[in-house]
Amino acid sequence: MRETRETGEPGMRRTESGLRALLEERAGDGAGAEPSPHLDRIIRRGRRTRATRRALSVGAALAVTATATAAVLLAGSITGTGPVRPDEPAVVARQPDSAQVETGPELPETFPVVLGAKRYSIPLLHAERFATTGVGRTVTFTPTSTDTGFKVVCGDPNAWFVLSGPVKGGELSGTAGRCGNGGGGHHDHLSAPTGWLKGPQKIQVWVFPPDAPVVEVAEELGRCLPVPASAPCDEGAAGRALFRKDVRERLLAKVSEQPGTWAVGVYDHPPAGTSATTTGPSPTDGSSETTDSSVSAGSSAGSSAGSSATSDPSVTSDLSVTSDPPATNGRP
Repeated sequence: MRETRETGEPGMRRTESGLRALLEERAGDGAGAEPSPHLDRIIRRGRRTRATRRALSVGAALAVTATATAAVLLAGSITGTGPVRPDEPAVVARQPDSAQVETGPELPETFPVVLGAKRYSIPLLHAERFATTGVGRTVTFTPTSTDTGFKVVCGDPNAWFVLSGPVKGGELSGTAGRCGNGGGGHHDHLSAPTGWLKGPQKIQVWVFPPDAPVVEVAEELGRCLPVPASAPCDEGAAGRALFRKDVRERLLAKVSEQPGTWAVGVYDHPPAGTSATTTGPSPTDGSSETTDSSVSAGSSAGSSAGSSATSDPSVTSDLSVTSDPPATNGRP
C-alpha cells in the first residue's frame, strides 16, 4: 500500500508549481499573506538535487560506453580485425583462389598421314583424358573406315608410354617410348584387322612417370635387347622392352598410381553424308569426348603420347611391333 499525507491524499511526486502553491497555502495566515521566505531556498535546493542526479546518470552512461568501446578495440587488436591506425597501411583480405581444374595436354585436331606421295589429314573424332600415371587403360571406339589414326600426348613430355592395338592376323602391334618424342599410329586397308568395321574396337595404353626405372627393370628381367647386342641397355632398347607384359607389371608395382595428365585421340573419317567436326570441351580423368555420334565412348579408357617403337621379333608372342613413325603409315 502506498504512503499517504496528512491531507489523506495519495503520496505522489509534485511539480514545482504545485509545491509552491501548497507551501503558500500552508504558510499563509490569512488572505493576502506573503509567501514563506524559505520557499525560494527550498525550490533552488530541489533544482540542484535534480541536476546532480542527471549529471550522475549521464556520467554512468558515458562510462559504460567507454568500457564497451575499449573492449571492442582490445578484441580487434587480438584478432587483427580492429581499426587500422593512421601509421599502418590498410591490408585487404585476399579471397581464396577459385579451384583450378587441370585439363591436361591438348590433342591436335587433325592427324597427318603420308602414304608415299599422298599426303592428307584425318580429323579427331574421339578423345579420352586421364589425370594419373602408373596405370593401364583401355580405349573403346567404333571406327568409321580402315583409315584410322591414333595420337597420344602427355602433360610431361618425359613420361613413358606404351600404345598397343590389333593388326591383321590377330596379332598386336604398337609404339612405345618417351611421350615427347611424338607417339601414335595409323591403320590403312593393309593393316586393319579383319572385322575392323563390324563393331567397336579397342586399343590399350600404359603410361609411366618420367622417373620410372624402365632401364633398370628391363635389365633385371633380361628383356633389354640393344642393337647391336654388345651395346649397353639404353632408353631405346628399354622402351622396346615395355612391350613385354612382365616388364610392365614390374614397373606398375614399383611406381604405383600417381598424378600425371595424358590423353589419347582416335582419328577417322566422318561417316558418309556428314562433315568433319572438332572436339568439344576438354573432359578430365577418365571421361571421354566424341565429335560424332558414330564414335562410342570408351570404358575407363585413356592413353598417352610417345615415340614409335622399332620392330622387335622377340616380342611377337606378346606384342608385334611396327617401326613406322606417327606421320607415316604406322600401326598402333
